[in-house]
Amino acid sequence: MDNNYKEINSKFCGMIGYDREELYKFKFPEPFWPQQFFQGKLNEIELYKQTGLLKIETYFCRKNKTYFPVQLFGSIIPESGINGIEYVMFFEDITDQKKAEREYKLSQEMLIALNNKLERLVKKRTEQLHLTMKQKNEFINQLGHDLKNPLNPMINLIPILQKKAPNNECKEILSVLMRNVLYMRNLVINTIELAKLDSPNIQFSFEKINLKQEIESILHNNFMIKNEKNIAISFQIEDTIWVDVDKLRFNELIINTVENAIKYGKENGTIFVIGKKNDDKTVQIRIVDDGCGMTEDQLQYVFHDFYRVDHQNSTFKSSGLGMSICKRIVEKHGGTILCKSPGLGKGTTVECNLPIKHKKFEDEEINLKMEHAVSSIKEI
Repeated sequence: MDNNYKEINSKFCGMIGYDREELYKFKFPEPFWPQQFFQGKLNEIELYKQTGLLKIETYFCRKNKTYFPVQLFGSIIPESGINGIEYVMFFEDITDQKKAEREYKLSQEMLIALNNKLERLVKKRTEQLHLTMKQKNEFINQLGHDLKNPLNPMINLIPILQKKAPNNECKEILSVLMRNVLYMRNLVINTIELAKLDSPNIQFSFEKINLKQEIESILHNNFMIKNEKNIAISFQIEDTIWVDVDKLRFNELIINTVENAIKYGKENGTIFVIGKKNDDKTVQIRIVDDGCGMTEDQLQYVFHDFYRVDHQNSTFKSSGLGMSICKRIVEKHGGTILCKSPGLGKGTTVECNLPIKHKKFEDEEINLKMEHAVSSIKEI
């Protein structure tokens, strides 16, 4: 390689600012490839001489002493007759590409910095929210107990006063008082329950139950006596469904939804409790009534805290927390709950979808299968 330039095109001359005749006076890599950059690519140049292939990035210097990034591609024209090996190089100015890369890298760094700042802000706000929720729950618990304690003596004393009431007018006044006291007690109990379900520290005790047997037992124990509206309760549940639930909370879920169906059901109507498998992973429970139904607007708010569908017509019938509690229970089980109604006067359906296997038991089952598989391999 004699390093003499054999042929130089005009585009390259324009790139570096030298005339063709000026360049012919130099030997490769002068005058455009500064030694500090050329020396750093000697290994690639030597490999190029052996293989005939070259692809590198470096910096050239223009005649006006400004530097710019380039990409080099090289190939070889083999020796032929009196002509020796000729080395052919192609150069591409990659200034715009490098600028775009720098801008991209800068934007990435800015994005990472912004993301880190956002993460710190979210973490701080989350900690503040957890602290606020904790303080709120502690306040509700304390307030609940402070309110509940004076109510208990009243609940015990009012029936005694009713028996000794001198006339019907006094008895009616005491009955109104009793209804108000019971409403207050239920409101306090439900508020405390909601605070417990909102707490991140609440623990559910999951166990496997037969869905049909459990719901049949709940209905028998809580709705055996005829209700005021003479509403019949019927259930259609597959015999072979087993599901992981917290029994105490599951009981509360079924009782709340059925009580709600009775509350808004029609005289001499029917409530259906239906249970079936959606697939191998989830089970569906539906409580269907033929009562007053709901509007689209009402359906949007039915799971909101303290929302009562019949708030205009009732004063102490409902605390407005029953469905909120049901929603928390279902979500703590890893499921979903929704409310449907074709419209006013057309009944309402509450639909709960629960996972058949709780994650804890599912993980244990997977680990057991893996251990069994490992034991089988060892035996082989």
